[in-house]
Amino acid sequence: MKAEIQDQIAAWNRLDKRTNEIYHRVAAHFGFSDTSFWVLYTLCESTETYTQNSLADAWCYPRQTLNSCIANLVKAGYLYLQQQPGAHRGKAIMLTEAGRELCRRTIQPVLEAERRAFSRMTSKQRSKLLALAELQCSFLQEEIESLACQG
Repeated sequence: MKAEIQDQIAAWNRLDKRTNEIYHRVAAHFGFSDTSFWVLYTLCESTETYTQNSLADAWCYPRQTLNSCIANLVKAGYLYLQQQPGAHRGKAIMLTEAGRELCRRTIQPVLEAERRAFSRMTSKQRSKLLALAELQCSFLQEEIESLACQG
């Protein structure tokens, strides 16, 4: 049983690494860092308004890494920061027209490829995949957090 679980953990981790490598290669293909890719991806596909802090939380990026990435994208003319009405902390990260065009050429084809890949599974398969991945992530988080309490 222990060997079976260890083999399954290794397979899961290899699959996770393989998925990350797919996204890394597509980011590099378009000349993006991984962080820049995910920032543009998030802003391109979302109707939600993000601040630097909320984006860092959503994608589990260190704030310094994300802030540096956003500063570079602002400097390149793809993003701008907009004060939110009534907000005391954090400016909204917005795509410029050039940023929207960049997303149309680079991020949109990735989103479409994801949709095609996901649609090759049945609705039931997609739901099961997401539910089990969420369950595994929650269990792992609980187990790792319990290590922190012990040490």
